[in-house]
Amino acid sequence: MKKNLKKFAASALALMLLCASSICCAIGFNMDEICDSVVVVHSSNSVGTGFAISGNMIVTNHHVVDTTTRYTIETRSGALLEGRLIGSDEARDLSLVEVIGGDLPTIPMTTDIPPLGAQVFAVGSPQGLGFTVSGGILSTAEREVDGVTYIQTDAAINPGNSGGPLLNELGQVIGVNNMKVQDADRISLAIPMTSVVDFLRELNIEVNYADISDTDLEGLSGVIIQSSSIEGGTQESYEQYSNSLRNQYNDILKTIQNENKILLGGVIVIAVLCFILMLAMLSQKEKVKASERNLNKAIDALKKQSVQIKALSRMAAASRTESEENAPPAPPPPNASNGFSEPRPVRRNPMSNSAKPSPRRIYKDQ
Repeated sequence: MKKNLKKFAASALALMLLCASSICCAIGFNMDEICDSVVVVHSSNSVGTGFAISGNMIVTNHHVVDTTTRYTIETRSGALLEGRLIGSDEARDLSLVEVIGGDLPTIPMTTDIPPLGAQVFAVGSPQGLGFTVSGGILSTAEREVDGVTYIQTDAAINPGNSGGPLLNELGQVIGVNNMKVQDADRISLAIPMTSVVDFLRELNIEVNYADISDTDLEGLSGVIIQSSSIEGGTQESYEQYSNSLRNQYNDILKTIQNENKILLGGVIVIAVLCFILMLAMLSQKEKVKASERNLNKAIDALKKQSVQIKALSRMAAASRTESEENAPPAPPPPNASNGFSEPRPVRRNPMSNSAKPSPRRIYKDQ
């Protein structure tokens, strides 16, 4: 039993060594040296990857560095260097960053795309885990997404791999890792090096090509991009980009100033309207107070008139009572005494004998 276990362990170890040797032979380059050319790019609120195309220049994605123009560049040795933006292309999602005081080893690059199914490697810092290598195969060289052509692979990439190099079996950069398809299993997209070359040339950076032998290419035809001679155009491109940033800043400043003027005008108008409204409210308040005073005066006048009327009424009642007391008794009305008729006086005929003539008075003056 022990002999069988020993044989099984020996077989397994031999198989592992065989696989390791086959993998090493398949790679055909020193991955450690390649990782020395890869850096981690720390922006204000993101972490990405870049790779050196010269001693002090790195290529990365635009969306890695679009929040600011100053960055912290971390090398594999742990050194932290300052980086500043030289140029950027949002449409291609590419940026060029200068590493101040940097002396990075240059990574080999090529515009040739290997055949379908060829082995590829993605180097980067997924989720901030720097200098991580993942492998896969080239799925297609022409995957068009939103009008842009990408290289599709199944090499695993995650947030943080953006801007890192996609390598062929010779350790040459054939693309810039850009993104993965969401809700899919290992569908990764990389920007081809032809777009990188066009981007660098638009920044007036010279890109030199050099032929290599068929033996080195091992079936891959074409040329590679050697160390880019960019020192001559760096200052000019930096000044151009600085002028562009300055113009953008001036435009933004003018826009903010105009918006502030409009905002200030709106605030002034609102303040004037509030002042007018306050005056109107004060005026209405004064009118209410004046009306209230007039009403109180009218009430006081009515009270005085009421007192005068009451006094006049008392005086009239007293005068009426006094006149009634001093007045003679009124004769009873005819035929109204105790309910019986008063007998009428008898009229006598003046010619009758029974009538006695009343004596006639004679005055002296008659």
